[in-house]
Amino acid sequence: MLSLLLDSSNSALAVGLAEDGKLVDEIQYEANQRQSEVMVDEIAKLFDKHNVTKKDLSGVVVTKGPGSYTGVRIALTVAKTVAFAWNTPLFLVSSLEALKDGDKPSICLSNARSKRSYISVYEGEKAIMEDRIMDNKDVLTYISEHPEYEVCGDAKYLGIEGKRINVLANLAKCAKEHYSVEPLGAKPVYLKDSTGSSEMKVIVRPMISADMSQIMEIENASFKHPYEQSHFQYELLENPFAHILVATVDSLVVGFVDFMITFDSATINQIAVKENVRAKGIGTRLIGEMIKVCKEQKDEVDFVTLEVRASNLTAQKFYKRHAFELITTKKAYYDDGEDALYYVRSIIND
Repeated sequence: MLSLLLDSSNSALAVGLAEDGKLVDEIQYEANQRQSEVMVDEIAKLFDKHNVTKKDLSGVVVTKGPGSYTGVRIALTVAKTVAFAWNTPLFLVSSLEALKDGDKPSICLSNARSKRSYISVYEGEKAIMEDRIMDNKDVLTYISEHPEYEVCGDAKYLGIEGKRINVLANLAKCAKEHYSVEPLGAKPVYLKDSTGSSEMKVIVRPMISADMSQIMEIENASFKHPYEQSHFQYELLENPFAHILVATVDSLVVGFVDFMITFDSATINQIAVKENVRAKGIGTRLIGEMIKVCKEQKDEVDFVTLEVRASNLTAQKFYKRHAFELITTKKAYYDDGEDALYYVRSIIND
């Protein structure tokens, strides 16, 4: 039984046939934005060459993005049509996962334009970093911090050489893990910013070095007296008691919480959410994930504490809504002489 393999997520057109997870034939070349014109013809050539009929085809495997807006749609539309017309299973694979170098730790890249990259990191079947968009300067920082990882894909736009990977061979190997239950409902993945949507998907995860520029942007926009970047670098790289969680939407950082755990308590140093997505539950998610981290500690954490400026009424309402209680006022606590309100939340049996 044969599987049809399709990819047009970037500038190249790739059509192949696989049998039992192995690539048996392929057509690949730079299509110069002509994928929609030639893909069906190239499929017909392969089918004719191997005498493929409806009963021979066991599935259609296609990249779903991220990648070129038009390119991703071309291969996916053709794949859905074949799957529907021939009543054969559809398998959707990330176009970045299709770039990984076998089981080696792989930084998979493609050009997202506007000085940004689509990036993911895989080690075997495990996604060390899920598909996301990242500024190119942060990508280069991540690469320099992980010299043992293989850079995969056409990375010339970054000024470096990436390892060229046969996408079709990878599609043949990993197809069975990506079965689409509803092939006609399959949608391309663009990783564009959807922070204006009321149904946006928020992911909370630990901070990595590549998040620094986005965190500083939020920090500087949120506070009259923001922390310096050196503070976050120390918390991330040197302070064994510190934790920084980031909230992301479409792989863009939209909020963070910086806290420290010592003995039986945790202290929130800073929590902030990007202005255009405030009042959408992101702060609540960050608090919830922080509490989970506290509960997972070997030594039981009983309390979470914080200080907030007496003038910051919005923050005070937020903390009270999340079960923080005002304990005392610290006079002239801040450098500019403003008082701090000291809040505590118990998480015992929370």
